[in-house]
Amino acid sequence: RCPMSNPNVEPLDQDFVVAAQVPDPNLYFFHDPNLTRLDDGTLLVSAPQWRRQPATGGRSLRILRSDDGGQQWDELPALSLEEGTPFVLDGQLLMFVQEKTHRNFQITASDDRGRTWSAPRTIFEGPLWSISTARVAHPDALYWTMDYDSSDDKVDYHGKVMVRLDRKMSPLDPAAWSRSNVVQRPEIPAALTRKLFPLDDRPQISEGWRSSFVWLEPNTVDVNGQIRVFVRSVIDENATSNMAAVLDYQPESNRLSFSQFASWPGGQCKFFIIHDQPGRLYWMLSNLVTNSQDLLGWGERMRDTKYSGGPGNERRWLFLHYSADCLNWFPAGCVARWPDRVHRSFMYPSAVVDGQDLVVLSRTSRDAENQHDADLCTIHRVRNFRDLAMPLHAGGLQA
Repeated sequence: RCPMSNPNVEPLDQDFVVAAQVPDPNLYFFHDPNLTRLDDGTLLVSAPQWRRQPATGGRSLRILRSDDGGQQWDELPALSLEEGTPFVLDGQLLMFVQEKTHRNFQITASDDRGRTWSAPRTIFEGPLWSISTARVAHPDALYWTMDYDSSDDKVDYHGKVMVRLDRKMSPLDPAAWSRSNVVQRPEIPAALTRKLFPLDDRPQISEGWRSSFVWLEPNTVDVNGQIRVFVRSVIDENATSNMAAVLDYQPESNRLSFSQFASWPGGQCKFFIIHDQPGRLYWMLSNLVTNSQDLLGWGERMRDTKYSGGPGNERRWLFLHYSADCLNWFPAGCVARWPDRVHRSFMYPSAVVDGQDLVVLSRTSRDAENQHDADLCTIHRVRNFRDLAMPLHAGGLQA
């Protein structure tokens, strides 16, 4: 009898496909690549490629397309943009773009499966920003929570704002969009941090955040008719890991508000949620960590080896989870891993359902100098992903 494989030990798809690679990892890195699926099954990746030392022409948006489920990728003409998140709505291929990152909410569209795009249309002016995060599409409206930065040049992800699209109107029409109040970040309860990495005393780490609490990259989800937002939370330079901030949104009043902090596997790094309505479950990709408070004694070598941030900024274990209420999560398995190198990573995931499979895009560091600056965009296919879940609705109190 063959032993049963354990998806938490043996990765679900370690044999990845490289969709894109930077020309030189010493000069370039991928910022925040994004994946979408067209209605005909075409897969499309937008990959912001940035030069390490900013210079004229140092940033572009690479576009890649696959017609065979992600095995082969064709590169389409690149765009002179710094950010791009493609998505499909009402049969139309759209993309949230920015000519300058963290400045203005802009939309463009393509009628030829991503080969050419319309000129970016500015919807809102101001310090809005987003990447591949979950959106909610109701019959009448699309809801998508954005980061809203401070008004100065010190981007630190202070606020969150809900943007709404009236689906009866063209998404290229600024009048079709509206936005909510801006929610400022809450105070961190003292019990959630030991202040191991205070702002004025970080001799063992390089880089890092300017604040002891940073929240960013919110996912917007419909939970039994309630629109909720789950936000990555970087607390004490990731020393307090696996936490997320929770916001609630009321469409009637167009009001967004902070509700609570919640335990969240991998909440210290960028995560991605999919609402799989046929299975009545939510699926979430995130990075689990090994040594968030440096109890293993990595500190003396972290700065010397160019490890980025605190020890909790580890990104080498990309895991898949599932949930019935989008709050309490069960482990489904490890998608991919680097067991021997903390300077490598599978991170910043996005994903689409493709038939019975889940196709995952990872921002991947293999030959880059640290776990943050990715040199690859890799594709992972989790086959028959629904089979990884237990029947969480069975035995409940529902009629």
